[in-house]
Amino acid sequence: MTESPARGRRRRPTRLTRLLHWGHREWSDARELAHAIHGTVVGAAALTAASLHGTLGEVVVTVVVTVLVYWVAERYARVLSVVVDGTHRLDAVAEVLRHGWPMVQAASTPLVVLVLVESVTDDLRTGVLIALVVATVLLGGLGHLAARRAGAPPAAAVGWGALSAGLGVVIIVLKLSLH
Repeated sequence: MTESPARGRRRRPTRLTRLLHWGHREWSDARELAHAIHGTVVGAAALTAASLHGTLGEVVVTVVVTVLVYWVAERYARVLSVVVDGTHRLDAVAEVLRHGWPMVQAASTPLVVLVLVESVTDDLRTGVLIALVVATVLLGGLGHLAARRAGAPPAAAVGWGALSAGLGVVIIVLKLSLH
């Protein structure tokens, strides 16, 4: 059971929560879910750009490097703020690094789908489109889950999920218009 911060009562995890947390139990708060949304958007955008002229291997490397650069830059800035605040303990720095890791984890899901679909179909374009659809569904689920964690009522959480999925739709439209 999880506790609703807005209401102070405990509620059962939904199927969506269990599905999104599969393998990602450390996504424990709204901030980590925001990192996951950020990573999914960055990964999907890099996937779209790299797929215009690259092979499967080039696309995968481009997405991984791009997401890691974003993660390093964001975490470096956060580590600096912790150190400036006077915390020089290694465990505090490790905690800062861990909290941003969902950015990388979430970006990997569409990549795995891309590799699997491309290996079955031998068609990079199909793999990219299916990976972008998965990223869009993931964004919708993460947006919904983040809203529910923040105490939003179910209808508002659906709206936030739809708004998050809308980012994925924009990326798909860009992909289709560029290729």
